[in-house]
Amino acid sequence: MSATAAAAALGLTLSGCSSGGGTSGQSKDKLTWSMWIAGSADKAAWQKVADAVKKDGGAKVSIQGAPFEDYFTKLRTQLSAGSAPCIVSIQSIRAANYTDVMLPLDSYAKKDGVNLSEFDSTALNGMKVDGKLYALPYDTGPMLLFYNKDLFKQVGAKQPKPGWTLADFKAAAAKFKAAGKKMFASTIADMNLESMILGYNGGRVVKDGGTLDTSNAKFAKGLDWLASLVKDGVATQASSDTSAASNDFVSKKVGMYTDGPWSLLSQKGKVTFPIGVTTIPVGTSSGPSTFSAGSGFGVSKQCKYPDEAFKAVKTMTSQKVLQSLAEQGRAFPGRTAAQQAWYDNAHIDGVESVLKTAQKASTPLPSTKQGDQLGQLFAQYGIQAVNGQQSGAQTMKSIASQLGQ
Repeated sequence: MSATAAAAALGLTLSGCSSGGGTSGQSKDKLTWSMWIAGSADKAAWQKVADAVKKDGGAKVSIQGAPFEDYFTKLRTQLSAGSAPCIVSIQSIRAANYTDVMLPLDSYAKKDGVNLSEFDSTALNGMKVDGKLYALPYDTGPMLLFYNKDLFKQVGAKQPKPGWTLADFKAAAAKFKAAGKKMFASTIADMNLESMILGYNGGRVVKDGGTLDTSNAKFAKGLDWLASLVKDGVATQASSDTSAASNDFVSKKVGMYTDGPWSLLSQKGKVTFPIGVTTIPVGTSSGPSTFSAGSGFGVSKQCKYPDEAFKAVKTMTSQKVLQSLAEQGRAFPGRTAAQQAWYDNAHIDGVESVLKTAQKASTPLPSTKQGDQLGQLFAQYGIQAVNGQQSGAQTMKSIASQLGQ
C-alpha cells in the first residue's frame, strides 16, 4: 500500500494541471499522474513506471508528487477545483470517498481486453465499491506481524509459525513477561487495530458493504483484550505517535508489531537483527483472521482522454512493470504472476509461506465514506481504550456519537 514508505516527506508540491479548464494542459499524447512521493529516490522509481507508458506506445506521463500525509487532501482539492490529473493513485480503503470523481473501469477493462483474473483477487476486490472497479491494483497485502527472531530466542519463546493461534500468542507472551520484556507494540492505527481484533474474535466495525457498525459488541471486547495486554505487561502503552510501534521494534524494545508487506523490506534494511514475519494470531474467529488493503491507479472523471488514460493504467499495472517494482522491493504486486519476484528479492526465511497463508485468511478492509473520520476517532479515543482508561464499549459509544450513530 506504500503508506509507510511515504512517511519520509520530501515536500514536493502537488500542483496539478493549470487551473481553470478541467484537465487543460493534457492531451492524448501527454497526461499527468498524481502519486504520493517520499523523496527523490521514490520519485525516480515512479518516474520509471510513468516512462513505461511511452515505451509501450502510449502517452507521455508526467508525475506529480506530494508527501503521503498531504496527498489525499490535495487530491480532493484538485478534483473539486477542476485541476485534476488524468491518472489518479488511490488506496483501496479510501476508494469509496472518490467514486464521485473517478470513473468506473469495468467497461474500459473489457474493451481493452484486460484479464482481471490475472490480478490477486483480494487486491482487485479491494478496489471495488458497490461492485464497480475504480482502479487497477499495483500492490496489495494482508496485515502481518513482524518479529525479532533474536528476542524470541533470547526469552525462550517458540518462533511463531504461519497460522499460529491465540494460545500460541499467549504462551510466547508469558515467556517475554517472565524475562521482563515487552512482546507486542500497541498501536491505534485503524487497520492494524482492526486486524488484531478480527483475528482475536471476528469483531469488526466496518461491515462488508462499507457501512459502520460501531455497536459491534465483539469489536468492543477486542479493544478490552488489547487493553489487557497492556495491563498485563505484555504490550507497550499505545501512543499518539503513529511511528512509535515501528520505532520500538527497530530499537529492540518489543518483540513484534503489526505492519503490512509494503513495509517489510524497508524494515529489514533498518534492523540489526534477523527479522521474522508471521500471521495475525487466530482466536475464536472462524472466518478471515486479518484485513488486506492495497493501492492502485484509476482515471479522473474530469479527464478528457479516458481511453488514453486507461491504456496508461494498463501498462502501469502490467506484469512487466509490477515485476520490476517487486525486484526493487517496493511493493508486493497486485498481479499474482509478479509476486514471485518479490519473494525472491525478500530473502526472508518462510516469507512466502506466511504471505500465502495470510492472503487465504484475509478479507479486503472495506472502503467506507467515513473511513478517514473513523481513523481520526480511533486516534482520539482508541488510545484511552488500549491503555485501559475506559472500556471498549465506552470508547465505541464515544466514537458512535461523533459519527452520528
